[in-house]
Amino acid sequence: MGVIVFYQFPRSVKYLIIKHRKGHWSFPKGHADLGETKLETALRELKEETGVTKINLLKKRVLLKEAYKFTDRKGVKILKKVNYFIAETKSKKVKIDYKEVTNFRWATVKAGMEKITFEESKSILKKADKIVKAYLEK
Repeated sequence: MGVIVFYQFPRSVKYLIIKHRKGHWSFPKGHADLGETKLETALRELKEETGVTKINLLKKRVLLKEAYKFTDRKGVKILKKVNYFIAETKSKKVKIDYKEVTNFRWATVKAGMEKITFEESKSILKKADKIVKAYLEK
């Protein structure tokens, strides 16, 4: 579960992307703890990894789903699935947890496309941007 967070800067909308300890750039996300709902998991992971707590969810349901394959250090192929909520924050303040995250950036779609590691995550960013732009035009 994860949250794609955006902030409206004066001239552009930017998305919060983080560099995970394993080296890839993506969005705040993680696994559910026992008994957590999807939303509870997403919000907890967002808070743990970025310190961001003040958000306005576009919807209280999953808006995007991502699936990708990778090979772990032992050579085992893994299929990873992530469900994302989308939320706006009114504060660009981020306090990353250096145990899980090594860096962060507020990125436009263009900058995000250059920084994000996996193609599937780049696709998710484009889809999220369409949803966000439609939301902001209301």
